[in-house]
Amino acid sequence: MGQAEAAELTWPVEGIARITLARGDTHNTLTTELLAALDRLLDEASAGGARVLIVTGSGKTFCGGAHIKLFTDPASPLYLNARAIRDDYVLPIIRVFRRLREAPFATVAAINGFALGGGCELALSCDFRLMADNTRIGLTETRLGALAAAGGVQSLAHVVGRAKALEIALLGDQLTAVDAKAAGLVTAVHPGSELADSALAFSKRLLLCSPISVAETKRALYRCETAAPDEADRIALDAVLAASAGAEWWEGMAAFAERRPASFRMEDG
Repeated sequence: MGQAEAAELTWPVEGIARITLARGDTHNTLTTELLAALDRLLDEASAGGARVLIVTGSGKTFCGGAHIKLFTDPASPLYLNARAIRDDYVLPIIRVFRRLREAPFATVAAINGFALGGGCELALSCDFRLMADNTRIGLTETRLGALAAAGGVQSLAHVVGRAKALEIALLGDQLTAVDAKAAGLVTAVHPGSELADSALAFSKRLLLCSPISVAETKRALYRCETAAPDEADRIALDAVLAASAGAEWWEGMAAFAERRPASFRMEDG
């Protein structure tokens, strides 16, 4: 990995990709370069047949959120420019983060270090969040006169409920791993030294599942969040149609009937 690279893609085992934010020395802030790297590596993970994607950080930080110098440097095109902040900075972040939510494979945030502001939003964009026990997470934007518009206000209430989301987002506190787990913000907490292995072990459990079932279930769950009951039923029925039209449905049924492990596809993703 070259020094100039903002993130790197590795494959710990077949079917599991891992993106590591590689600028821990500058807290893996959301620079233009990092966003471009995430966008490109998501393409590479998909093209490589990823069935699970782990996103993690380096150094003491998972992701430090916004690159504040972009707002404070008079030479920056974002300086004192609200429209540019919205359209040229926050909107691209939303678009990249949304790709994690819309990916047909499961995504796991392995929160190795501080995940504040946009870093918390990056974690929220993943399907699962595993956290090291010695770090903190939170939407700290209100402490800076900003707000969490890159996924926080859109997603947090779906994860923790409205009352807890208001508490987290309005107070701007940094939550310990224990508090984040109690709030339902993270799936599990592990010792920092064990987080990488624990995230990989968790991801391997998802390899036992049908890729098309995972993709259709994930898509339907997210779409149903804002759907009326009748529309939610149609979304679920469409997911059944998509899954049962493929070989994996029938392999799973046959495996159950024959009392053997299912052998879901690996060769084509």
